[in-house]
Amino acid sequence: MSRNHDGDSVRRLIHRLRVFLKVLFRHLTFPLRLVHHLCRTLLRLYYDSWSIASRRRFQCIHTDGHPDRVAGSSQPTMPLLPSKHQPQVPSLLGPASCSSGSVHAPPSPSNPVQQSPTTAPVNSQSQISPEFVPFVPSDVMRYDKPPSINPDANKYEFIDPLTREFLDAHQQDGGNWRACIHPEGALYFHDPTRGIYTDSNLHHSIPRCKMDSYVGQVFALMPSGLQLDCDKIELVMQLARNQKTGVEICRYYFVDHDKHLLFWLHKLPTVKLYCGVQGVEKLSHIKYAVEHQYWQHCEMYPNKNLLCTQLLKELKEVVVHASAETITTDVSLSPFDGDELSKILDLIDQLGENVGGAYSICVIARFMRYFTRAKFFNFCGLPSARLDADQIVYKKKKRNKLILVLSWAFNVAMFGAPQSHMEELRRVWVDRSINSPRWKNFNSKLSSEWSSITIYATVMVAVDVSFLAVPSVSSQDSGSVTTISTYLSIFCIVGSLVVSLFLTRQNRMYGQESADTAVQFLKKMTGSAFGTKAVATVHSLPYAMLLWGMLYFMLAFSYQVFTSTPTLTLATSGSACGLVALFTLWLIYAARDFHVSTRLLVWLRASICKARSETRTQPNTA
Repeated sequence: MSRNHDGDSVRRLIHRLRVFLKVLFRHLTFPLRLVHHLCRTLLRLYYDSWSIASRRRFQCIHTDGHPDRVAGSSQPTMPLLPSKHQPQVPSLLGPASCSSGSVHAPPSPSNPVQQSPTTAPVNSQSQISPEFVPFVPSDVMRYDKPPSINPDANKYEFIDPLTREFLDAHQQDGGNWRACIHPEGALYFHDPTRGIYTDSNLHHSIPRCKMDSYVGQVFALMPSGLQLDCDKIELVMQLARNQKTGVEICRYYFVDHDKHLLFWLHKLPTVKLYCGVQGVEKLSHIKYAVEHQYWQHCEMYPNKNLLCTQLLKELKEVVVHASAETITTDVSLSPFDGDELSKILDLIDQLGENVGGAYSICVIARFMRYFTRAKFFNFCGLPSARLDADQIVYKKKKRNKLILVLSWAFNVAMFGAPQSHMEELRRVWVDRSINSPRWKNFNSKLSSEWSSITIYATVMVAVDVSFLAVPSVSSQDSGSVTTISTYLSIFCIVGSLVVSLFLTRQNRMYGQESADTAVQFLKKMTGSAFGTKAVATVHSLPYAMLLWGMLYFMLAFSYQVFTSTPTLTLATSGSACGLVALFTLWLIYAARDFHVSTRLLVWLRASICKARSETRTQPNTA
């Protein structure tokens, strides 16, 4: 009977457990089913709107009695930059002009068609003109091309006898376009008669004809007073596709060599032009951003008609001034340190006055690009320009009091290490921009600090394990103060060792990268509510955990000494321990950054002065 009773109770328990699991599963899956239903509803609405838009996009247009399916929306109007000296240019019409007559779409009551103010003749063979999009040299698709070489292809297994011309068939007939090779090895095309550059592959006739057609359409958009000249005005174009719609677009920009600037026929978005710099309000400040892109253009498409001698002289003056500033001050704004500047001067001296080739132009343009970008980052020419590397030009935002309290608590719990790292980080990461020489020194200091902490942590792990092997310690209960403190010490020291190894590896990955990569890394790290304090706290973890490990070891060792020793040994070791603790606290007190006594005296003096001023004003009022 007892066995049957136990079996029934087990079955009831299993049945109740199944019911409980079903109810729990139903409640847990309810949010997932709700999200699934919501996603299905949104997708259904999206597809319905897309089908309606696709039906409205096309309308029936009759040509010679035969209905054709033609895009109903014309090419959007391309606004021009307002200028006092340039007349307004009409936008390029979508359909190309042909010999057939005009086409009119008869409106219907169900689908009325709005008449366009300007109509263009269309036939079934006409093509939609591309969308002309302004862009900057930093967006040229030269370094981000997908791989296209087949490793298994081997067309020429033998070279014919007496072969002295190594030109491909498509290279012999390129029309006005000439294939050029950049000093870095990149292939680009240049039309010297019209002064046009492109990175698009024009070896074949189809893209070459497309490019010539697009060039003609850009010429139609140009004002009457604007003409291309290889010495003054140049044009850069590139064939591309819109990543969202897949429609072919033509990107372009104009170059003015006299003013060292770029310009466009349409409005240019400034997101990529500013490189993340905030607070840009003046055109005189934007000029340096555009000039930075100009020097990048000169580096990518070297023009032998530039005044290289004058540019080399200007570059030498800039480098000499930066070298003098680096020698005489520690807050130089130069994008290069002293050793790099001396190497740049050596390169300039080796170039001499015999400059003018593609290689020397690329060298000059690259260095000028870095110095111009530094001017833009430091708000050069403005009343609030940054004159020192430590100077902050942005207004400080009020932070949450809770974050300030938590930051102070973390700083106290980690023995003030986050505050010291914060001060070092502020010298590098100023207004969300990086000073490249300081960034390299900062990372070298971090690497040396973490390497030394790794050595100390390894020694402390060996000390803790050896301490646990002492007979008087190993014979104690596992819940004793000595054993628990030693375990905590081992945990903290191992954590310090692991974190320091991880940070050292991360520093090797990002510490020696360029300033642009470092900016992206720090933006990712400081994106939380704590900002740069989060980075400083992470950098302080190895030091703080090592100190906590040492404190726990000292607690275990002191408890072991002061609880099981004779009176004479206790007095001797206690006095020695007291002296060591006194000197240590004295050193910490003397080296601290926060002085309570000084601030207390300042507060008392301010209170006394305020009280005296109040007592003096009372008789006068009476």
